[in-house]
Amino acid sequence: ERTDDGDWSLRVRGASQLLSNAPGIHHVVAGRDGSIWTCQRSRRAARIDGYTRKIMAVREVATKASHMALDHERDRLFIADAGGNALVCVSSSNLEHLERWDMPGSPQLPLVTEEGIACVTISAAAALGIVWPQGDGYRTKVIEVGSGPHDPIVTPDGQSILVPCAGAGDVVRVSLSDGRITGRFKVGDGPAHIAVHPDGTRIYVANTFDGTLTCISPEGDLLNQVTSGRWAHVPKVIPDGRLVYVANFFDDTLAVFDAWTLERVAVLNTDAYPHGLDISPDGNSVVVTGFSSDHVRVFDATTYEEKARIKVGEGSAHTAFLTDNRTAFVGCSISDHLAVIDIEAETCTELLRLN
Repeated sequence: ERTDDGDWSLRVRGASQLLSNAPGIHHVVAGRDGSIWTCQRSRRAARIDGYTRKIMAVREVATKASHMALDHERDRLFIADAGGNALVCVSSSNLEHLERWDMPGSPQLPLVTEEGIACVTISAAAALGIVWPQGDGYRTKVIEVGSGPHDPIVTPDGQSILVPCAGAGDVVRVSLSDGRITGRFKVGDGPAHIAVHPDGTRIYVANTFDGTLTCISPEGDLLNQVTSGRWAHVPKVIPDGRLVYVANFFDDTLAVFDAWTLERVAVLNTDAYPHGLDISPDGNSVVVTGFSSDHVRVFDATTYEEKARIKVGEGSAHTAFLTDNRTAFVGCSISDHLAVIDIEAETCTELLRLN
């Protein structure tokens, strides 16, 4: 944490394997057909039938995979290969290799737009990589955006990408048509993740280093900034647009805000290191992982009351939901398995491994 005189101090709160050194199952995404995709922070990715729990495909796709982005319409799964300095594209149905683009500098967090444009942040190069489909092929561009680019999102109008640059303290707007930088907005110290209000009028940025939540307009105008908690990192807005949740990594808390006034209405305890904050598609449940524990916590999204604390395994990171809104899959990086939880029954029903 940053001290009052501007220096940094490090506190060790407990024993846990480092996130970057845990090679097990980490990121998880869900498709409309009930498929679940996951990848280890090593070589393999997998597709799983979420309803039967059957593993449909497992392949080595990367040197050290980071995160994924699903293009369901075009049968494509984009995987950031941080260890191989590339963005990899595979078939989402059988994981067969389709394309690979060099992205030197440890690419980590990809996204894909409705038009099939893929983007990925390249942290060590302070850059954003863009891949455009073009005829039977692709064209690519890598542009420098600023120090510490993290988790990008598409703007509400679908015309641009917003890239939070933690080291620069900026959110950078990049045109999807040609990759030009069209705006740079100061939001706080250490912007990491971004959430968009369902009506598209407000954008929320969690600033990790100063522990704040910033709200800006789609044009980049500052609307409000409030304290969230130490190491505020991941914001999420519930589907009805009333509340914003923020996971505070260093406090082991979840802050809840009124989406319009940014009044902090609750602070909820989580397990150690709430790395993942995910909301069920129906907007009823919030699942918060605890990477440095072996439990996740489930909260009622509208009343922010804790409903369950469920043992899933060590290193819980990200969560994806089936369309039944009660079945969730949690990637546990240290235990190296997917934990299947039944939200209504408040229990872990199964552990899935790739081998």
